[in-house]
Amino acid sequence: MKTFFVVEDHTVTNIGLVQLITQKNGLECAGSAISKSEALEKIKILADDGTDNLPDILILDLFLGEDSGLDLLRQVRAEYPSIKVLVYSMYAKPGILSLVLEAGAHGFVEKSAPESVLITAIKNILTGETFVQQNLVSPLFTYKTMFDGLTKQEQIVFKKILERKSKAQIAEELNIIPRSVDNYFTHIFEKTGCKNVQEIISKFRE
Repeated sequence: MKTFFVVEDHTVTNIGLVQLITQKNGLECAGSAISKSEALEKIKILADDGTDNLPDILILDLFLGEDSGLDLLRQVRAEYPSIKVLVYSMYAKPGILSLVLEAGAHGFVEKSAPESVLITAIKNILTGETFVQQNLVSPLFTYKTMFDGLTKQEQIVFKKILERKSKAQIAEELNIIPRSVDNYFTHIFEKTGCKNVQEIISKFRE
């Protein structure tokens, strides 16, 4: 029997997802967690018992309190490539969707979608397909057109803005001076039509 694992920081939603997926998809729950550290600990225990015990699919919320679901997604895909990941988030703007797919997610469903969409997504992903909620596809293509208009370095900085990295963090991670970061921000604002970082976050992430 196929198995699943839920990572969701709201306990009631976590329990509800486990019950729904068990009933509607006929899958067995391999575990659940409300934080990044708890998820990694439990998945490691499953892996230590043999890769056959790893869940077939991970249902992942992007915002786990102080933790980043995006970071957890990247770590799971790097360390446990056999696990398919479906992101289930209340935030579905094209910028975050693009980051999620780039990080290796197999699908994306927003929490406001009907239950049937989530059930279909899980079913399709387990058969080897990629699933993106239909109404999110067109905005994603529009976003990619805008994103392609940025230079390679501006694209890198833009993605770090979406990850809520500060100017200081961006300068350190890219090993460039703060003035260069300021210049990239200026060019990004001009090309996206946004006045500031918060407008970028609002328009493309949340």
